[in-house]
Amino acid sequence: MAEQEELGIISLDVNLSDVERPPEIPVGKYVGEIQSVEIKTSGQGNDYFAVRILVPAENIPAEVAEHYEDGALFFFNRLLVPKGNDRRSLWNLRQFVEKLGLDSNTNEINPNEWMNQNIGIVVGTEKNLEGEMRASVRSLFAAEEAPAREEDEQDEVAEEKPAPAPARAAARGRRR
Repeated sequence: MAEQEELGIISLDVNLSDVERPPEIPVGKYVGEIQSVEIKTSGQGNDYFAVRILVPAENIPAEVAEHYEDGALFFFNRLLVPKGNDRRSLWNLRQFVEKLGLDSNTNEINPNEWMNQNIGIVVGTEKNLEGEMRASVRSLFAAEEAPAREEDEQDEVAEEKPAPAPARAAARGRRR
């Protein structure tokens, strides 16, 4: 096991006890840039692409922009690394590559080509491990399909709520 390097003291500009949680990025559609791509392994042993997407401050609504002067960082960890002929993960990979504007007419993928590419993200909300609501990536779209930022578009995304639990169970064919 590699020895961990000792970290130095970090001087802050403020007292930590005075810091409050910033407001979440509002539900809506945003265009961001891919900052990093890593291959990680889930707890179930599946390899996936861990993609970090930065939405620049100028793409963030004015009412919360002051809290995100360096932009807002989002994580998209739902793209599996295909194993063999796994059609579902291959289809999802194809969709992702096409949303980046890259050519899907290939049998080789270079995730390094994804770096610094623009991609659209649909931001929704979900509960974090502490039970607090937080902004998260719900889905992706091609950046060139990004609409102009208007309040009514944010309202459309806000209305995209999951169906109540009984309806979802019925849709999946489960019996209660």
